[in-house]
Amino acid sequence: MTETIPNNHRRTERSKHAILDATRELLSEGGVRALTVEAVASRSGVAKTTIYRRWRDKWHLALDAVVIDIIPQFAYPADVGDTRKELVVFVDSVVDLLASHLYGPSLQGLVSELSTNPQLARLYREQVVEPRRETLAPIIERGIARGDLRPGTDVRTVHEFLVGPIFYRLLFSGGPLDSGMGTRLVDGILDGLRPD
Repeated sequence: MTETIPNNHRRTERSKHAILDATRELLSEGGVRALTVEAVASRSGVAKTTIYRRWRDKWHLALDAVVIDIIPQFAYPADVGDTRKELVVFVDSVVDLLASHLYGPSLQGLVSELSTNPQLARLYREQVVEPRRETLAPIIERGIARGDLRPGTDVRTVHEFLVGPIFYRLLFSGGPLDSGMGTRLVDGILDGLRPD
């Protein structure tokens, strides 16, 4: 017996997706200056009251628009017995997502606010940075156990080494987020982390 989804639930989900899509589009087109609840309502076709029922202000809406669909799209590398392959899967999922036409520009539009709004920055760390670090931790532990990484390898440092260059390209240098970037980053970092 198949379970039917009530019409009001489908309508709520459609509205939510329309709001988040409109928010990402506005962020990518004009950054945070272009983002207002009024503009999101106009573009999404959803009433402002509906938006305010779910999000307290445009900053929380912007963060959800960038974060809510990102986390499920990041890879959670399985244990394949190869530290290098697991790390490449981890990094490639970040490169692929930020190279997309919507998520990269949306995050670019939000980053200035993350640097000046402590509450929003805390939410971003809690909802994006910490879960990704937790995903990386078992890969590092397996790498140490296999002898691929030196004992005491710090998860936070490895995470910043792997993801930092991606954000540097996205936000500052304008270099391409290409398909080989993950492999190049992992190979460069592994050389420095191998046991002596």
